[in-house]
Order: sequence, then structure tokens, then C-alpha cells
Amino acid sequence: MSVDFAPFFAEGNDIRPHKVPADFQAILEKHIHAIQRRGIGFLPRSSHGRLWWYGFAPTPRQRREVLELLDSWIGPTFSDLPHHRGALETTDPFDAALAAMPLEVLRFEVLPRTKPGSANSPTKSESANSRDEVRNALLTLGNLLHQRPASEFDADRTTIEVLDDLGHAIAAQDRSVALACLRELEAMADLDQTNLAFLRLRLYAGLQDWNAVLTDRDIDQLLTMQRPARITHLIQQAVYATWFAAHDTAGNEQQLLDAVTELPPQFHPLYSSTPLTSRAQAVVEFLIAVQAGAQETQNRLLDEAGAIEPGLPDHLRAILHLRNPTATAQPPTPQPPTPTTESTLERATRLMAYGDTQSVLDLALTIEPGIEAAYLLLTCARDLHSAHRADLVASYIATHDLRPLIDKTAPRLHDHLDWLDEFTQSKPHGGWRTWFEDLSHEHAAPADPETTDQWTPLSPKALAELLRHAPDDVLGRLGEFGGQFMAAHRDVFVHDGAAHLSERVLAGLAMGEKNSAGVRVQTLALLDYLLAANPSPQLLASALDWTTLIIKANTSAVTVTWAIDVLQTITATPAAATNPAAVTFFYSVIDTARPFKSALNLTDLEAIRIVAEELAQTFPDDLAAGHTDDTDPAAPYRYLQGTKIVLYSLTESATTRAAQVLRKLVPGIDIETSAEHDGSSTLAAQAAHADLFVVVTASAKHAATDFITAKRGSRPTIYVNSRGSSAILRELAEG
Repeated sequence: MSVDFAPFFAEGNDIRPHKVPADFQAILEKHIHAIQRRGIGFLPRSSHGRLWWYGFAPTPRQRREVLELLDSWIGPTFSDLPHHRGALETTDPFDAALAAMPLEVLRFEVLPRTKPGSANSPTKSESANSRDEVRNALLTLGNLLHQRPASEFDADRTTIEVLDDLGHAIAAQDRSVALACLRELEAMADLDQTNLAFLRLRLYAGLQDWNAVLTDRDIDQLLTMQRPARITHLIQQAVYATWFAAHDTAGNEQQLLDAVTELPPQFHPLYSSTPLTSRAQAVVEFLIAVQAGAQETQNRLLDEAGAIEPGLPDHLRAILHLRNPTATAQPPTPQPPTPTTESTLERATRLMAYGDTQSVLDLALTIEPGIEAAYLLLTCARDLHSAHRADLVASYIATHDLRPLIDKTAPRLHDHLDWLDEFTQSKPHGGWRTWFEDLSHEHAAPADPETTDQWTPLSPKALAELLRHAPDDVLGRLGEFGGQFMAAHRDVFVHDGAAHLSERVLAGLAMGEKNSAGVRVQTLALLDYLLAANPSPQLLASALDWTTLIIKANTSAVTVTWAIDVLQTITATPAAATNPAAVTFFYSVIDTARPFKSALNLTDLEAIRIVAEELAQTFPDDLAAGHTDDTDPAAPYRYLQGTKIVLYSLTESATTRAAQVLRKLVPGIDIETSAEHDGSSTLAAQAAHADLFVVVTASAKHAATDFITAKRGSRPTIYVNSRGSSAILRELAEG
């Protein structure tokens, strides 16, 4: 945010920054720098012997918070805050100009004033002392505000949230948003350089910016390392688009063969070691195999090409014929091998250098049993991650009794054998059960969406057993980074009669007393799951007790709106709202939020009023302190008057509550909520006819988001990547 503060130190203000002492000038520069960076800062104004300080905040919520802080730091001793509450003097041209700034501004006068000639007036030394006290207090307060963690609504989001946004931006071909997500991940995510490089390539490929893929700063390193097959496919697609696509589309085999000689050497070992899935992969891998003279790889690719496109094998054979005109002739009568003939082991080793692990494994199964064969087989099996080929390798090792030989070798090969044992046994390596059991270790980490998409969810019985026997610290870690796990098992959690599963995890989060964004996100999800599973009154009361503990551990000035979201969620169903424990929970949340009331916005207060009315309770008027009577809570939403809006989320409590608040604030609004499955006729009609469509991507399947985006065309769609009604309302308020 760029704001010009030169007019502030011009007409109407006797202070000139270049004329004040150096230490005071440094203070002014620090405050201006904080304001320019969307922080909170304070600037002085002197006129006709009087001194005012002006506070600048980026949002109304932060202005209210600053006002409450000033009550404690400055108070009535040195200011007029109790009387004017920071209001600007609109008849003063100086203040009128500030009111037009794209910031929230408040002011107070430093007291006491010096009135020369009055017998009862404070002395100049007393006035100077008050001015020094205020200046020092504001400097300290500004430093503390600058150094504290950012608000949850402005701070770094969780890695999973940003990754989801990145995926949606790529799907929507929104380059600016995608690049912003990538920069956010580079700045704050706990990802190493290699994973960030993978994400960059995924972004560039999604935008079909093939030059960016090939010129990425880490491309040389990626080409020399063992990498996921998906990344290899992206690089293959870039190579195909850059060197081969035009000739391949024209059916010009000779130009294709010529083009492969222009391919830089670093792109030659570009095998994915997976079955062919695209024409680009087939053409690139085949041309590289032809260039390298890898006959076994050529034969395998020709066998697989027919499953990609009819006629593709003939096209590839034509290329091979141009390279070697005798390749399609009748093979000569086999001759006894000479001493210089390449052995199967040597061929396998050569193909290993090319990276064609699929062909290497097939060859290694035919060679003489020994440590060389064991090394090739175990290395390739782990790289391919194929259950069928892992079984073949396990059978080979057992048949030839190679275990004692492997036990005597390097630890790395022994580690490969341990992996093979685990992968081929009943407990699938890399599945949800293994991931959950790993939560008991220090190295526990979030599940990678790229990997977990292939995992089968646990059965209801297996999930219940895991949660029943899991220690509280494990459940606490599940709350920290179990978003993918919870999403994968949502159908189990929301099944009628399964509410005890959510209650069990909530208990673990409460016992862990952890204060984190992960816990807050999972608490909202778990409460939504619990209510969908029709809990008994006793179970709901128990869940509310645990949730009360979570709220006390996680509520602060920057997360108090989240606490109101929890309150709205837990009272969103009639069964929950009529439970006597809901009233106790209501007052518990209010008592926890009360110390941070200045951080509540008018929409939060409206939500509390709705909940209070539903529970037949009195709205706590003290929460509204600091909000002026002339402030209109409906102002940010007036532009929605007369429009048709659809709020889409699988977390129905959030959209229900957001719709309630909007109907109360904007009576003429036409609003619907939806949790339809992707592809339904109802969802198609809603997406096609709504003036504005809101998708809560944090609680929606990618397929549904893509379906809605396709149906919307050029009509406006707002994507909300955070659970809770406040996130929906915040995005709508910002337009």
C-alpha cells in the first residue's frame, strides 16, 4: 500500500520532519514505514500550541483494537480518549482530508495543554513531560504491534490451504493468483528446495508455459535426481512441445529424427519408468531410446504404444526404420555369443544409467542370481512402486534365497529389502494406516496430496479402532496436520452413528492444549462432522466440553472471530441449539471472547445476536463497546441488494449461518446455499443462473469446483479457502 504522507506534515501541522531532532525523525520514519506495510502506526500534529497524535490502521477491526490498547497505554491521564473515542473532527480541514484516506484513522489530543497566563494552568514542564510520556508509549506500543504475529486473517495460511489455492488457480488458468500462491509458499512454507521446484514445474505446466519448465533454475538438478513420475511427465511434455510436437502433428518422421539430435544432452535420460499414458511420453521416450540404441526399451515402448492411440506403433516403427533401414528386416539366424557380446547384466546396467527402470527390472529377473541382480531388482522395485512388480521381485529373492547375501551388504540395500517386505505385506506401505501410526514419531508430517490421492480410505471399523487406541498426543498431531486424513475419511465421520469418532479427536485436541491454525481448522471440521452424524444429547454435551477447552487455548485478539465461527457451527442444527449444554457453551464462548471484544467486527456481533435469539438468551451489550452508533454493519454488503447469490460448501453449517447474517443485514437479497455433489442438475442450474457464486474451496471437492467454474463462464465467482461463515462474509464484504 502506497500512501503519500507529505501532506500530513504541511498546512495545518507545524511539525516538519526535516527540522526535528534526529532521534524524533527516526521515530517518525519507523511509524511511516509500518503504516506503508499495512501495519499500525502513529503520527503527531502540532498547531497553535496544541498536540494531537493520529493512529493509522488498515482495517476497522484493527482501529477498534488500537483504540482499546490506547485506553491502557495512554488513557485519561494524558489524552481526551474517554470523551471523543478517537473520532476525527470533520469540521477541521486537516481531519477532513485524512478521512478520505484509504486507511482507518483515529486521533487524540495530548493533555494537559499549556495555557500561558492562567494561574491554574499546568506548567510548561508538566506539559512537556506528558508529551514525552505519550511519545515514548506510542513508540513502544508500535514496536510491539509490529513484532507480534500477524492476524490469522492476514497471516500466512497453512501449507495445505495455499496448495489448494494453487491447484484451483491452475485449474482456472489464473496466472497472477497462481504465482502469488507460489511466492507465498516460497516465503513461508516448510518445503525444501526440491519440493518447491516440483511445485513450480507443476504451475508452469498447468499454464502450458513450457519454456519456463525447461529453463527453471533447478531443472539441471531435477534431471539428475530420482524424481516422481509426474514431474518426469511434465518435463517430457515440455520437451515434446518445444522440439517434437510440430513435426509429430505433421507426421514428418524424418524431421522428428533430426530434431532428437538437437535435444540437449541433459534431457536424454528422461524415462518415467511407468507405462505410457500420453502421446508426448511415447514419442519422447521412444526417440531417446532410438538415439541411445536401447533396443529393449524400444520394444517395450512399441508394445505399449498401441494402448495410447491407434497407428502410433506404426508411426514409431517408421522413425526406427529411418534410423536403421534394416531394423524391420528378417532377423538373422542367432549365432553363439562372442566374448565381446554385451551380457544381459551389462544391458541392464546400461539401461539403468538411462533411467529406464521398467526395462531394467524385466531384464534383471532373467539374469544369474547374485548381489548384482538383487541390487537392480530392489532399486527398480522401489522406484516403480508397483505392487505387481514388487511381488515378482519378492518371489525372485525368496526362490533364490538371496536374503542372507543381502544381509551382508550395505545398509542401503538392506533398507530396500525392508521396504519390499512392508510393501508386499498386508499393511500397504504409504497407506493411511501407516501414515497414522507415524504420528507417534517426532518426524510426523502432513500428508502429501500428490501421494494420498492414490490411497484407499480406511474402513469404518479400522478407523474406529485407530482412534480408540490412539494416545492423546497422537490425536493432537492429527489436529495439527491431519487435514488430508480427515478429508479422505469424511464419509466415515459423518455417517449416522459415527459422532463418537469426532468427539474422540476433539478430546485429543483439547488434552493437547495446542494453540495453532491446524487445530482451529480441524475443530471446525470435526464439529461439522459430529453434527452431521446425529450425536446423542450426552455425546454432544461431552463434545461441547472438549470444545470449550480448545477455544480457551486458541482464542486471542487475532483469532476471536474463529471462536464466534465455532459458536455458530455448534448451534447450527435444531438438535444442538435445543441441547441445554448449548446455553452453557454460549456463555463460555462469550466470556472467552470478552477480553478481545475490540477485535470483533460488526458482522461478528450480528452473528452473536442471531445465536442469542435462537437460544432465547440476552445479547451481551458490553461486546459492542467501541462501536459507534452510526456504524452500519450492512454497509459492506449493500452492493448485493437485488442479486441472486449461491453459497457452496460441504460444510453446510458455515453457509447456513452466513446466509442468515446476510438476510438480516440485506433484506432484499436472494440467497441460496448448496452442498450438491459435482455434476448434479441442481448444482448446474445454480451455477448457471446465480449473479454471484461463492465456492468454499476449503470444504469442496476439486471436481465440484471445476464443474462450477465451467458452468459459470465469465460470471463472477468468489473462492473462499477457509472454513467458517466469517471467511465467507469477509470475502463478500471485500467484493
